[in-house]
Amino acid sequence: MGLSVTEKGRRARAILEDDVFMEVVDFTRESILTQWNLTDFDQTEARESLYHQGRALDEVLRGLRALVSDWTMNESRKNTRQGKE
Repeated sequence: MGLSVTEKGRRARAILEDDVFMEVVDFTRESILTQWNLTDFDQTEARESLYHQGRALDEVLRGLRALVSDWTMNESRKNTRQGKE
């Protein structure tokens, strides 16, 4: 995808600010935790799978936040350079 840092940052911010998206994220996180808590001691594979699902969800959110951060840093640099001119 050939989007600029600004376009990616704006889109990522819009996703993170979307109430429906965040509701789904929260529901998914709670569901993973609930399922994990309901596993028996000998259900190692199930617990590991749920752990990895939670990590994957966190990575998606981290990736979106990184795009927003890159964009805001880029904007800050632009503003700093413009202020020096």
